[in-house]
Order: sequence, then structure tokens, then C-alpha cells
Amino acid sequence: MKRVFKGLALLLVIVSVVFVTGCGNSKSIVGVWNYYNGSSTSKDIYYTFNKDKTGSYTFAGSSREFKYTDDGKKVTITYDGDTGSSEFEYSIDKNILTIKDSFGSDVKYKRK
Repeated sequence: MKRVFKGLALLLVIVSVVFVTGCGNSKSIVGVWNYYNGSSTSKDIYYTFNKDKTGSYTFAGSSREFKYTDDGKKVTITYDGDTGSSEFEYSIDKNILTIKDSFGSDVKYKRK
């Protein structure tokens, strides 16, 4: 009986770790995000955020590399070759990244 209990306890711990780890990643900005108009995504417009705080923005075949910082609510992007940076508020809900652009409009991207 003790052996069965230990096995069930270990299984519960493993399942909990997998569940918590999976849920945590869904709120991370890391990944590829395609522009999303509410019904379809664009393969030509997307952000890539890498774990090492680098990334790129691709628009119609042209890409700009950048470095970024992220506090979970705001992302600050500094494009290579630029001296200034741009700060954007964002949120993630069900694999949809919503960025408030410099005009105050919400722009949506869907996780690839």
C-alpha cells in the first residue's frame, strides 16, 4: 500500500510540474507572432521574440533586427542601428498578443 501511495504521489508531482510549466509559457512573449486581423493571420507580417532578448520584425519580406526588454506588461524595443527605443504596452490572452501601438490602437498578433 505504501508503494502505491508513493507512486501516486510521484505521478501527481510530475503532472503538476508539467501543467504549471505549460501554463507559464503561454503568457511569455517569446515566440513568433503573426499579424492577426481577427479572422486570419498574415504570413508576411510578424514579430519574432527570442529567449535571449533579441528579435526581429518582418513586414512583406523585409526584416529589422532588434533587442528588447520585457516586464510582462510593456516591451521596449531598440532596433539595430537606432539610438532610441520604442515602448509598447501589451497583453497576451489565449495565444493572442495585443500591442498598443504608438497611436494608441490595439494591434493583434497570433502565436505561430
